[in-house]
Order: sequence, then structure tokens, then C-alpha cells
Amino acid sequence: MTTREIANRLVYLCRNGEFVKAELELYGHDVVHVETTGQEFKGFDIVLMKEKQFLEKLQDKPLIKVSEPLVAGDYFSISMYMKFVHSELGPRNIEEIIVYKVTHGKITHLKCYA
Repeated sequence: MTTREIANRLVYLCRNGEFVKAELELYGHDVVHVETTGQEFKGFDIVLMKEKQFLEKLQDKPLIKVSEPLVAGDYFSISMYMKFVHSELGPRNIEEIIVYKVTHGKITHLKCYA
């Protein structure tokens, strides 16, 4: 898949709340996820586990808005807004810009900015 195809597929899956499916399909085995706090999660299994743990703690279906991707070379970015209730953190509104790097047809790095 090209970077644009990966970006479009990610946007589609995220808009439908299919975050785990997106990671299973699109993330590389050596993916690095950097949170807005600077905390890093390295490796597919760790990144996937983190996502599943987060989703398990949602008390309702989140409101999700995802922009169209902006693609340049091996990189793309999206803006994402989520409104949800978390079992530990309570009600939350998150607005981020996420920058992704694609290597050999898989997402290998993503960094979130708030």
C-alpha cells in the first residue's frame, strides 16, 4: 500500500471506531507510538495492548471526528477529536494532531500533539 492508501484506510477505520483493526492491519512490528506527554510505547504488542486497555475503560461509544489526511512522501498527518467517558479519568475531550511515518507499507512511527 502507498502512504496515501494507508492514510485513507486509517482515517476510514478511525472514523468507524475500529482502532484495534487499524493497528492490526496498518502498524509494523517495530512501531513506536509517542504520546502528547512524550511517553513512548515501542513494539507492536505493547502499542496494541495499550490501545486495548484504553478502549476497555470507555464507558460509552466515543464521539469521533477525524480530518482528511495530509500526505507528503512517507509521512501523513490527521487531526482527531474524541469525546468520551473513561472509567478512571471521567469525561474527556481530546483534540490532537497525529503525525505518522510509513516504512515499507506499514506505519512505523506516530507522534501525537495536543
